[in-house]
Amino acid sequence: MSVLRTPEVAAQYKKYFVGAEADFGELQLDDDDPGHAMVKRHNPRKFRPVVVFLDSTGKEVARQVGMIKDKNEALRLQRFVAEKHYLKTDWKTFRAGGS
Repeated sequence: MSVLRTPEVAAQYKKYFVGAEADFGELQLDDDDPGHAMVKRHNPRKFRPVVVFLDSTGKEVARQVGMIKDKNEALRLQRFVAEKHYLKTDWKTFRAGGS
């Protein structure tokens, strides 16, 4: 089971975020298709997994590339975005215990 689907983590994420997921592994990005613009902008190399957080204007405020290792890291990422720590520091620093 994905860390994001554990009950405690899922409850916190649902409280603060609207989620969407997609598997880009086999996706062929057509440069002429405007529907692919967001995919190309936020995950141009089709990394998997990647979690991208956008603010209400569509601006990217946080990104986690690679597996979220455990519940504590998932909840720390949730706090980083929900409490807007991204305005003061980056996710790598915050994840390591800074700020």
